[in-house]
Amino acid sequence: MHKVLIVDDEPMIREGLQTLVDWNKYGFSVAGIASNGREAVEKHAALVPDLILIDIRMPGMDGLQAIEEIRKTDTVCHFLILSGYAEFNYAKQAIAHNVDGYILKPIDEDELESNVERIGTQLKKQTEQQLNTEQTTVLLREEMLQQLASGKVDPNLAGSQELHTLLGAPAKYYQLLLIELYSREHSLTMNATLKKKLAEIIEKKQLGWVFTAEPYIGVLLKDYLLQNGSREQMKLWIEECCGMRVRFAAAASEPVRDPLELQKWSPAVRSLLKQRFMLQGQHIHSASLEGDAKQSGTGQGEELSIDSLAQKLYYMLDIGSREGVIKALDEASVQICAHDSSEQAVKSGWAQLVTIVLNKAAISNSQVSVQEDLSMITALYLAHHYNEMIDQLQMRLTDLAARIGKSDSMSVMKQMTDFIERHYSENIKLETLADLFNYNSGYLGKMFKNFTGEPFNTYLDQVRIQHAIELLKEGLKVHQVSERVGYANVDYFHSKFKKYKGVSPSSFKSVSGKPSSE
Repeated sequence: MHKVLIVDDEPMIREGLQTLVDWNKYGFSVAGIASNGREAVEKHAALVPDLILIDIRMPGMDGLQAIEEIRKTDTVCHFLILSGYAEFNYAKQAIAHNVDGYILKPIDEDELESNVERIGTQLKKQTEQQLNTEQTTVLLREEMLQQLASGKVDPNLAGSQELHTLLGAPAKYYQLLLIELYSREHSLTMNATLKKKLAEIIEKKQLGWVFTAEPYIGVLLKDYLLQNGSREQMKLWIEECCGMRVRFAAAASEPVRDPLELQKWSPAVRSLLKQRFMLQGQHIHSASLEGDAKQSGTGQGEELSIDSLAQKLYYMLDIGSREGVIKALDEASVQICAHDSSEQAVKSGWAQLVTIVLNKAAISNSQVSVQEDLSMITALYLAHHYNEMIDQLQMRLTDLAARIGKSDSMSVMKQMTDFIERHYSENIKLETLADLFNYNSGYLGKMFKNFTGEPFNTYLDQVRIQHAIELLKEGLKVHQVSERVGYANVDYFHSKFKKYKGVSPSSFKSVSGKPSSE
């Protein structure tokens, strides 16, 4: 509604004019009244009316003086003069001040209404034109900012006055910020909601412009450098606009003097956000032109052995070593990411590793269930960020180590001999145990011999041969026994068995009452 101010020194006229016209019908509402010219000037400054109905002759400052004073600061306000005097001199002054009408008292209701309707129609057209102009400006600015954020500004726009007009008042520094939103709920309105809420903050504070830069939300910052406290403040604003269920990752360019320089930053900022899984969530990251050049190469890194990484992690679980589990996870993290740091490859690698570890653990320990296996893998694939995924894996696996680990309060040597008893059929070496228990292999070998009376390899052979004897007595074939106790080569098994027992495995089967079979 347009605002009307009624000015007259006669109270009855002031009151009557408020009801004489159906103001709402013509898009007006009476915003205030004044009894003289001085009060009219003060009310104009406070209310900024669109139309003033004003008498000429009033005590102190008359109507014409008030109009002259108001015109010094407002050239668009409409005036209707209400006067009991028809002197030409008054009319001439009124025309000089660009008034919209001169109505003689006593006021003719139809004449007043006709003038109000005419001015109301003019104001409506002006409002529509202004709205159309503002909407056009908004659309043009949005298009220009999208071009800037994509690194492809229209050559006709670059360097033109239109560019600077659309960006508003010039700034010393410009900075591009792109924000990616994500949520388990996959809301289609996330971006639109953030854009609207963040624009209310950024544009109200005149810090820049917020725009759509699919699949991101873009912000062109003007003289608001994302450093220290200001970066944290921007993070808080984004979090406030996102709410509890929507998360974000953001990347920003360095500040530049010319907004067109942001074109070369667009690929670097977008490239950084494409690695969102490897970035920290709820954080504004800084892009680098050098970093973008390094990331432009593709291809896989060094060869990856998931089985060996899984074996080490499983051993750490088995002995109940929390520190060992963390160390094995760190080692696996370095190798998996070095091989291929894409989200799909990283998650796939970890899923394979964890599946192998949990399957091994389930075979030797009834406390590990299929449901635990599935829930851990599911959580892994649902993780939005790598550091969160690793933190969750570390928490789950160290907890599992505490539940199923065999360390208790045993001495290291007792843990080692028990470990050999559980894993004698695997390709374990003294170096394997040294790594597991964090010892120098040479020193550990001496400690082991002092504790068991035998060198490590001799002790391992004896454990294997003892289990081989049990299996031979059960009737298994020699080659089956060889494989089960950890000897891949049956001839090597023969030589080891004869070394420790004085007879071949087949001869032992015959003596023990079982038919000999190779």
